[in-house]
Amino acid sequence: MGISETQLLLRLGVAVVLGSAIGFERLLRDHSAGLRTHLLVALASATFMLVSTQFVFFQHYPNHAILRADVSRIASNVVVGIGFLGGGVILHSGMKVQGLTTAASLWLVAAIGLAAGGGLFILAGMVTLVALFALEVLRQLIEGPRQRRVQIRVRMDLQGDFLSRAALLEFLKPIDLDVNSVDYSRDLTTNRSRVIVDVMLASGALEEPLMRRLESLPGLRRVKVQRPDS
Repeated sequence: MGISETQLLLRLGVAVVLGSAIGFERLLRDHSAGLRTHLLVALASATFMLVSTQFVFFQHYPNHAILRADVSRIASNVVVGIGFLGGGVILHSGMKVQGLTTAASLWLVAAIGLAAGGGLFILAGMVTLVALFALEVLRQLIEGPRQRRVQIRVRMDLQGDFLSRAALLEFLKPIDLDVNSVDYSRDLTTNRSRVIVDVMLASGALEEPLMRRLESLPGLRRVKVQRPDS
């Protein structure tokens, strides 16, 4: 049997509220798909689900032995269609891929909208809470230590023997850092070389110890340390 208009509005309202909750978190993080996008995805998914489950009753189709309506076909295509929308927020920048979490949140919001449209309020609510936990709490746990790290670029002009990557890593071993990349250039006529190193310090307090360590490097003529984004 069909549901009342009040129940229809309730299901749509639940989908909008839950989708907005996830969209608001994405908006705070300044992602391309924010509050409005997630709200609309949840609302559309709930509408598709309601149409799928209720159009037979609202169209007053007879209970005929030959006539059969597959009420899952419209809702199932939401899962396929949301992939195109999610693909639009994924950006490729060199070897980095951005927007995967936002694309996944759109996919999840579509599922929440389908659940709310189907009247599965507890399921939709619990999924929303878990999603917010993953997006906010886990982000703090993972990104917190990363935000304390400092990335810097060191440019060194050296005189004398060639400084290999292995020797440089061994020299910098007392400092708590990770070497991301090392670029070399060498002038054989003057026996001089330039080394550019991108390093990640565990904290900003290690920048001064790093400078002191580099100043003791044999053959160092000049050193420059800067933040890549400065």
